[in-house]
Amino acid sequence: MRLLNWISILLLSVTVLIGGDKNLPGMKLKDLSNNRVEMGQYYADTPILINFWTLACDPCKKEMKYLNEFNEKYSDMGFQVISVNMDNPRSMSKVKAYVKSQKYTFTVLSDPKSEMFRKTGGKVMPYILMVNTDGTIYKRHIGFTLGDEKDIEADILNLIANNTKETDEKK
Repeated sequence: MRLLNWISILLLSVTVLIGGDKNLPGMKLKDLSNNRVEMGQYYADTPILINFWTLACDPCKKEMKYLNEFNEKYSDMGFQVISVNMDNPRSMSKVKAYVKSQKYTFTVLSDPKSEMFRKTGGKVMPYILMVNTDGTIYKRHIGFTLGDEKDIEADILNLIANNTKETDEKK
């Protein structure tokens, strides 16, 4: 009976990680200067990590510290972090102030209706999507506890390696 329970838990975990659409939806979001940008422009040449967050989400803010480090550490390898804030438009001044105070080097976009979050299978924050240069979702991470940053970094390295192979094969 115990083995059956473990198998059920494992299958549920795999479903959560793989669930949702396999392609990033074509969407336009606004940047912090209120300009509309197409998501496809970010992954066209480089694999990306997209994280979804709000100011009220403490685990999100803890995770973002590591995501900023990864953005800086791996940008030379053709990788970038795109952060999607889901606070309402009235909170944008607080979001801008927070981002500025933290000195984040990654791009921050706004999705106040959480459309992209929902369309990509998001239910719990923080929520990460790792996206290949063809727009397919390589991996998802849900939630954050200290220590998860090691798994996220390992997945980033695999994402970069997989997309480097694809780029080399196209040449």
